[in-house]
Amino acid sequence: MTTHVLQFVELSDRDRKAAKDFAKPGKGDHVEVRIRRKSGEDQVVRLPPKAAALIETALGRLLQGERVAVLAEDQELSPNDAADILGISRPLVVQRMDSHDLPFRYVGKHRRTKLRDVLALKSQMDARQAALKALVEDAENVAPRDGAGPAKTSKSAGSASNRGSAPKNVDQIVLGTTNAPYRRTISSTDLVARIASRDWQNWIAHVVTFFTEVRPELVLQFARRHAISTRDLTAAYRSMKSATGETNPALERALERLA
Repeated sequence: MTTHVLQFVELSDRDRKAAKDFAKPGKGDHVEVRIRRKSGEDQVVRLPPKAAALIETALGRLLQGERVAVLAEDQELSPNDAADILGISRPLVVQRMDSHDLPFRYVGKHRRTKLRDVLALKSQMDARQAALKALVEDAENVAPRDGAGPAKTSKSAGSASNRGSAPKNVDQIVLGTTNAPYRRTISSTDLVARIASRDWQNWIAHVVTFFTEVRPELVLQFARRHAISTRDLTAAYRSMKSATGETNPALERALERLA
């Protein structure tokens, strides 16, 4: 059984209402903690500014109804804890460990990774996703979606040029999403081969990301561009789902409509 090190704290509605009049400390204010001992004696501890700022931030989040956990950067986390922070599943965390994207060590038979390495990976993932979002927004004016009208054209480019670049942009967006979380990148040729053969080899994490993170319309466009039939695409998705437990309800609905 995996032990969770990450322990979240949250306030009840009653506690939040009781503390709603908390005023944010101003410049020059000092923060003190008052402890009432069982003996009735009071002990007052004056907090250094950085400690006060940490408590202020944590309390502010709690009062907004958020869950808060405080950990040291050297704290070692289980794959489940890392998954909670990264917002991905445990199997994908393990894949990142195996592909050397996330440093870890074994404690007995259990994997452990440091919080600072998890946060570094999250920062990389967020940066890649931001770059990919910008790419998608730019490419959406070129690559038409299923059932959409003609692609928009810019004043400086002809319609023929736009039509010719659309397939390339589909592959670029799909591979951008599929490869974003990983150092090792899969090519469109390898991705097509994995989907068609359902032989994941060492690419299971990329295949999972393709099926779960890429927009369904782009998955379908990519499959059509590379002559992957709906039947083979559906079989590959079901195989991935059975092997990993990962799902994409939106893609499932799209495949059902095409069946």
